[in-house]
Amino acid sequence: MIISNFIKEIELKYKNHYFSGICFDSTKCKKDNIFFAIKGTKIDGNKFINHAIQKGARTIVSNQKFEGIKRNILFIRSSNVRKSLAEFAYKVYKNKPKNLIAVTGTNGKSSVADFYFQILKLNKKKVASIGTLGIKTQNYLKKVSNTTINPITLSKILHKLKKEKINNVILEASSHGLKQNRLDGLKFKTGIFTNLSHDHLDYHKTFSDYLKSKLYLFKKLLKKKGNIVTDVEIPQYSRIKKISLKEKLNIETVSNKKGNLEVISHIYQNEKQIVEIKYKKNIYKFKTKLIGKVQVKNILMAMIAATKSNLSFKRVINTIDNLKPVSGRLEQIGNIKNNSRVILDYAHTPDALEVSLKSIKEQFKNRQISIVFGCGGDRDKTKRPMMGRIANQYCDNVYLTDDNPRYEDPKAIRASIKKNISQSKVNEIPNRATAIKKAIFDLKTGNILIVAGKGHEKIQEYKKIKKLFSDQQQILKNITIKNKTLSSNLKLNILKELSNTNNIFSKIKIKNASINSKEISKNDIFFAIKGKNKNGNLFVKEAFARGASLAIVNNQKKSKKKIIVKDTLKLLTKSSSILRDNLSSKIISITGSCGKTSLKELAGRSLNKISQVTYSPKSFNNKFGVPLSLFNLKKNDDFGIFEVGMDKRGEIDYLSKIIKPDVGVITNVSYAHIKNFKSINQIALAKSEIIKNIKEEGHLILNKDDQFFNFHKKIGLKRNLKILSFSLRDKSATVNLDSILKKKSKYKISIDIDKTKKYFYFNSFFENDLKNLLATITIISIYKDILKLDKNLFYNHKVASGRGDLIKVKLYNKFIYLVDESYNSNPLSLKSALKNFNMMKIHNTKKHLLLGDMLELGKYSKKLHTEVGKSINKTSLKNVNIIGKHTKWLFNTLDKSKRGIIIKNKSQIIDLIKNVLNNNDYLMIKGSNSTGLNSLTNQIKKGKLNAL
Repeated sequence: MIISNFIKEIELKYKNHYFSGICFDSTKCKKDNIFFAIKGTKIDGNKFINHAIQKGARTIVSNQKFEGIKRNILFIRSSNVRKSLAEFAYKVYKNKPKNLIAVTGTNGKSSVADFYFQILKLNKKKVASIGTLGIKTQNYLKKVSNTTINPITLSKILHKLKKEKINNVILEASSHGLKQNRLDGLKFKTGIFTNLSHDHLDYHKTFSDYLKSKLYLFKKLLKKKGNIVTDVEIPQYSRIKKISLKEKLNIETVSNKKGNLEVISHIYQNEKQIVEIKYKKNIYKFKTKLIGKVQVKNILMAMIAATKSNLSFKRVINTIDNLKPVSGRLEQIGNIKNNSRVILDYAHTPDALEVSLKSIKEQFKNRQISIVFGCGGDRDKTKRPMMGRIANQYCDNVYLTDDNPRYEDPKAIRASIKKNISQSKVNEIPNRATAIKKAIFDLKTGNILIVAGKGHEKIQEYKKIKKLFSDQQQILKNITIKNKTLSSNLKLNILKELSNTNNIFSKIKIKNASINSKEISKNDIFFAIKGKNKNGNLFVKEAFARGASLAIVNNQKKSKKKIIVKDTLKLLTKSSSILRDNLSSKIISITGSCGKTSLKELAGRSLNKISQVTYSPKSFNNKFGVPLSLFNLKKNDDFGIFEVGMDKRGEIDYLSKIIKPDVGVITNVSYAHIKNFKSINQIALAKSEIIKNIKEEGHLILNKDDQFFNFHKKIGLKRNLKILSFSLRDKSATVNLDSILKKKSKYKISIDIDKTKKYFYFNSFFENDLKNLLATITIISIYKDILKLDKNLFYNHKVASGRGDLIKVKLYNKFIYLVDESYNSNPLSLKSALKNFNMMKIHNTKKHLLLGDMLELGKYSKKLHTEVGKSINKTSLKNVNIIGKHTKWLFNTLDKSKRGIIIKNKSQIIDLIKNVLNNNDYLMIKGSNSTGLNSLTNQIKKGKLNAL
């Protein structure tokens, strides 16, 4: 090769000077090579000129003053030998891929590069990436020593890639590489700037110099009319924009507010992130399984870069769901049976560590987070206490260990980090393998461990020793060992952890949980709860006889089938709460003065036709029923629906803290349990306790016809919850009733949902049933497209027992129609039941009422019973029979034509049925549970009048 073909300004007399190749390492010089004598920070290449000549070099490029021929060697002077080397190298190997992209920034370079690589590969375009992870093509991956490779090696690599017909190449451009001119001589079509934060100040000395090195890419190395991709929200954006204007470069930005590619919404759904974006006036949505919100911006930058590589945005967006995590970058390693996670991350700067931990904490709320990390030696020392402070801020446990100490004292490095970590949190374990093992074995159900600093690296440096060491391999090895001690059943793992029990066989089968030994089936767990009246520990033998696989007990002999604890209810409650945090099911929690169970039944049964659902049986809405129902959630449930009851203030708060609902529903507020409150306003306030425990970005569903709608809405808005409403009358509600049309045996119920009409068939037109239907539609609308639901989805819904179910019973050689409203009674539920009964159309028969006391109304009892009596007078109902002292106020208010019998004892109910009711007459029974009418009504249903 002739030198004048590569250096145009060479003196005429030297223009035919011959060279065979180039080098900057004298040991690698060959005959007739050009040796570039680089004066580095540690080694001065000028000292090796003679050695290069001995090895055969015939040309020397250096910063020395002498130029010309000396001892038959051509000396060429350069003020910047590194730059000259790069420009020369890229001319020697001039055939390069056409579409070169460079990505620079403190954090995210490897992720952006790899996502770009994956997008093009998924779209079947030939592509390569070069950087920290190595040289990657569709066919191979080769390791490299530096993020930005030396120019000679890089020029050869690019030449080889071109030969392989790869024209799309993305390179990571480090600040070292840019400052040392390793990329000079290349022209990039697109330059990407991710961010800038504290790093490499041991080399750059000042933050200003660090930034200047990064910006060199955009000032000097982009093609004319090239592209810049960056984040509009970073502090450096204004500097980058000025460069784009001066150099006439196209700039595209990503942003949450005002970028070319704008994030409209971002939510976590189960294990995925769902992102809605706007690009060139079009709206798109994509899902990703990648961990951490920080990954979203990396993806967006890669997406824009991909569009500069002759890919349509539509094709780009269609591949995002399939992106895999980048090696060692927020990468989940392995799977642990107790649903804990180990995440490997390269984060080795304060900003990267904070972004990673913040992202993990945001995505995995209510989880304990631990970290294994250290800092490298012979590098920026100022970042060490900063990283200690960040780990302390975001983590519950810190396993402080060695990174790459190099030639520094490892203990001194750890001491510098430890300054800002609470003593109660820190576990100092110098040996990195031991630290990783300890951290993994300490992981409880749902805990998160991040192993930070080394990421994909495969060696660890102690002075001159570079030993093979992989965080990834250590993690996988210890997960395998840990999994041998765990059960595949998450519930069993939780119980063993909380009780510190190791003698229970890990392969024991668990189906459901119960606190009633008589309801136990094969492989159920029995929780022996000691209550006021019964001690569950006395029924353990019965539970095992019925097939229980495990019992949670206290004060009993040890057994491989028993977990012995002090407080079984406490264990049930705590384990239910932990289970809730570790399942992806969406939880709907219902409270209100009445209608909770009916709504839960309708919502549960309806959703169960289109999804996997668990909902609480019967009225499991107290401190026993709620955790038990929650514990019976299944791993593959899409939804869990639970009701929450109360007698006094604080109970809803306690129960909803366990449930942590995604959706909270308040059906209504009435005088139920008013004796424990000073006013109905206090009841409304107590019901609002559910609102503060709804998950962030959750939904609150309210009855717009309820008098406390605005009160509850205001509280919900303060928490930034999404407020939805339903109404029988108000057209401004999210879901409202439009019309009812009777069609033979069913009703066509037309609704408006967000001003769009839809109809469903239903088997009732009673007010309470219609309210429950509207509330159920509102719940489902959060997760499903209502317009696509089958019109018969809600048809043939069975009313819950005791909530208005109608049954034909044969008694004393005659049939009666029993309207069972006997499950509890309060002013709102009673008035609704009376209204429904009054609306019933019957032929040639009579309607009869048996009303028991409404209890727990305190000083309001007389007033509220009297009001019910007045409301009955406005109906066509007659034959009103009463039992109880409070109903006498109601009875005395009735018109004489409506009065039936005052029943003094329960045996007189037989006389009522036997002597007053005729064949095919209707009887509605309603009263508070404590009156005993509910259990008596159940006996009547079975025809067991002798029980009365």
